[in-house]
Amino acid sequence: MNGALGPEYMVVLGVFASMIAVMVSRQRTIAAYWAALAAVVAAGIWTAALWSSPALPISLYAQGVRVDLFSLAIDGLVLLASAGALLVGWNDARYGADFPALVLLALLGMMVLGLANNFLVLFLGIELLSLPLYVLAASGGYAESREAGLKYLLLGAFSSGILLFGLALLYGASGTMVLTQLANSSLILPLAGAGLALTVVGLVFKLGIIPFHMWVPDVYEGSPLPVTTFMAFGTKVGAAAILLRFLFYGFSVAVGWWEPALGYLAVLTMVAGNLLALAQKDMKRLLAYSGIANAGYLLVGISAHNQAGARAMLFYLLVYGLAVLAAFSVFTMVARERNSVSLNDLTGLARRSPWLTAFLAVAMLSLAGIPLTGGFVGKFYLLQAALDANEPGLAIGLVVGAMIGLAAYVRPLQRAFQGGDGTSEAPVRWPVAGAVVVVIAVLGTIGLGVYPAPIVHIVNHSAAFDWLR
Repeated sequence: MNGALGPEYMVVLGVFASMIAVMVSRQRTIAAYWAALAAVVAAGIWTAALWSSPALPISLYAQGVRVDLFSLAIDGLVLLASAGALLVGWNDARYGADFPALVLLALLGMMVLGLANNFLVLFLGIELLSLPLYVLAASGGYAESREAGLKYLLLGAFSSGILLFGLALLYGASGTMVLTQLANSSLILPLAGAGLALTVVGLVFKLGIIPFHMWVPDVYEGSPLPVTTFMAFGTKVGAAAILLRFLFYGFSVAVGWWEPALGYLAVLTMVAGNLLALAQKDMKRLLAYSGIANAGYLLVGISAHNQAGARAMLFYLLVYGLAVLAAFSVFTMVARERNSVSLNDLTGLARRSPWLTAFLAVAMLSLAGIPLTGGFVGKFYLLQAALDANEPGLAIGLVVGAMIGLAAYVRPLQRAFQGGDGTSEAPVRWPVAGAVVVVIAVLGTIGLGVYPAPIVHIVNHSAAFDWLR
């Protein structure tokens, strides 16, 4: 049965292999990147092989770990995020020899969150995700990176304390630490309510939901571009996965405790996040506020509390992640040796690199939810889930947020098509690894917008929570 944890074992082996590669050479070596990428690919192959296993779902370690189709879908998403981050930062001397190993450690934390069915495993996953990211955020040798790492560390430690206190109260109120046993336990109501509130606050902090979002723009802006890419995609997947599993498995019969509050937070986050994105001139801050708004979209799927919402959330995680990978890959190429990209840096990009501008346009239009992109299909599924749950407020908030966001995403494209004749600007250099990421991400974004049926089929099986309406 422990073969069910094969993907996690592959990642652990990748951590050791990448560390040994650096130790043997006693200097920075590309072998560490190849070892990390090989581990990600091996974990992906094992995940695909487990998908057809008739033994699923499998509970291990006194029901602390639950391997099912949902956890395998989360594994696939975070493996994609880590592969993208490794390729975007491929063998860049600015990020240190430990970059591949730290990415794999954070990846392992995300995978643990996908299969957590116990308070201890949940907290272990959160910390295993967060600690490497604190170090990664401070890497790169930039002063703003060190500041970003310190801010992330302090606020992350504070949120982890809130989460741990909430889990302790829930254990005291229920007498169990297993999520699937919470619904059948006799809860001490005042204590359980306080524990639920604190636990949800700790989880939505990781997701970047307003008003627990203040760390996101500063950390995104200061972190190196590959790290920001990884955080924007992978952290969203891990936090959304554990929040859905925690609420759907543990408090599905007590929907009134959390559904209204999350609904209000979702609407506030979608609208305010897109409004704040409008004023940004730094592209990393723009995508930071975009990530906040998109976290609100993900919260729509959870607040709907139905199978359609869970499926829409999983699908939207993929389309959002592909758009983020494409956009950050383009920004990394434009930035060259710098750690930031402004609107002015995009001026005349269409003349310098037409194909790169086209790829950026696909990513931005997908984030805006324009038809024939994956973002449109994802928002449509979320809208449908809100209407199926008889939550018109969520649906209206989603539409209003998307309309506001369109203006924010069009601004970089408008600037890319402006400028002089471009004779004084050298063409943008395309690193091979970065080009692979942007091409695959753009093709996936268009493919999901034109023919999403295969992925929808996978998502429908992954989020088959039979006890939901």
